[in-house]
Amino acid sequence: MKKYIVLLLSGMVVLNLHAQEETPVDGKTTKKLTKEQKIEQRKADEEATAKMVAWMVENRKFVLEADYLSNQTGERIMVNQNINFIMIDSLKITIQLASVSGIGGANGMGGITTDGMITKWEVHKIGKTKNNYAIHLVTMTHIGTYDISIDVSPYANADARISGNQMGKLNYHGRIVPIGQSRVYKGMSI
Repeated sequence: MKKYIVLLLSGMVVLNLHAQEETPVDGKTTKKLTKEQKIEQRKADEEATAKMVAWMVENRKFVLEADYLSNQTGERIMVNQNINFIMIDSLKITIQLASVSGIGGANGMGGITTDGMITKWEVHKIGKTKNNYAIHLVTMTHIGTYDISIDVSPYANADARISGNQMGKLNYHGRIVPIGQSRVYKGMSI
């Protein structure tokens, strides 16, 4: 009986030592492959996003969902992206500003929503690699005429500056998404 226990223990020790010897090599190889695979996957994702951004800008079909709003002095506030957005659909535009409280406002959501038509559209590729977009558009809505400048990165990050006939500017900071994938909620338009 002692022989069986000694054989069993020695077998477990040998298996344990064997497993300890191979684990660091396999672990390093696995980490290296995983890191390379992650890098390749990230590059593929970035290329797909850049193609989608190019398509959205060329076809004028996207929604800038704002995470932040700021004024001309740079004061930023965090906002809900589902209710603060600029939607561009071909020649149509919707601009919405709303509050999470939803109290007051002309749109029933503590802010304002306006629809309009785009009367001027200019796109320029900018940056060292010419993969960023600078969009300038003029829009006519029921509450006024607005100049809007939108800067879009190939990663879909976007900043928009809106100025109108009145003093002051409003800036939207967020991401652009295809209209079909956007989850925005539109209030009552003026």
